[in-house]
Amino acid sequence: MKLRPWNPAETFDDMLRRFEPMLHWPTAMVNGQRNWLPATDISENAESYQLKVEMPEISKDDIQLAVEDGYLVLSGERKYEHTDDKQHLNERFHGQFTRRFQLPDNVDDTAIDARFENGMLYLTLPKTEVKKERCQRIDIH
Repeated sequence: MKLRPWNPAETFDDMLRRFEPMLHWPTAMVNGQRNWLPATDISENAESYQLKVEMPEISKDDIQLAVEDGYLVLSGERKYEHTDDKQHLNERFHGQFTRRFQLPDNVDDTAIDARFENGMLYLTLPKTEVKKERCQRIDIH
């Protein structure tokens, strides 16, 4: 008897394994090695945007945060703690992740505040004045 909840994704994964030779999909997807992304809430008020990112069992040292080409890039790794115990159920994903959030035009990317507390990453992205598009007509000679 299996002591674990029913997972409809397992049935789908089994079906993919049977049809994998015909589909030519990446093996990692067919073998159930799914990528995972930390759950994120995004909100906004008059002064800033706020992101709350769930990162349980991740060390602050295993998180990288950067601004690249107009994107906020969050990456890191939740490490798998191997034990010799027999595993009956393992629903949590482990491994590396990367999330990219396109920054609105009115974010001051030089003043982003990041705080990590109790497995949550709190980001505050302060707003600035929206830069007006400049349009200049060019005469053709």
